Amino acid sequence: MTLMLILGGVAIVYALLLLLRCAKYALPLFTGLALAFYLRDHGFGWMTILAAGLLAGFSVHAFGRYVAGSSAPFAVRICVILLFAGTAAAAGYQAGGALAELAGFDPWVDRGMSILVALLTGLASWRDLVPPGNRIVRSELHA
Repeated sequence: MTLMLILGGVAIVYALLLLLRCAKYALPLFTGLALAFYLRDHGFGWMTILAAGLLAGFSVHAFGRYVAGSSAPFAVRICVILLFAGTAAAAGYQAGGALAELAGFDPWVDRGMSILVALLTGLASWRDLVPPGNRIVRSELHA
């Protein structure tokens, strides 16, 4: 019994770490799914739907990473990073609510846990897009 409790705790911690690592892919995933459903509703074939959805997801992810790490204007980089972190936080909020619902907590504890997981996933996405050596700094104003 003790071994099962320990293994269950380790599995929960691993699942939460996996959630924090995978939440950064929320925006590319939702973009690819949205395009795939749009094409499906308009009668395209499954090969076209699959290729377009994957291409859209990969291109959004690559473009977001490029803009976040490039020398684009400060406002553009912040907007792109907040877009990625915001969708990661929304995905984390839903996942945190589901985990709290499975645990059978009160509604207020459920809401608090959802908000906490949303903040953690948003922060994890932010830290992934802005590594410690590549801080976001404002460029100097030219006189």
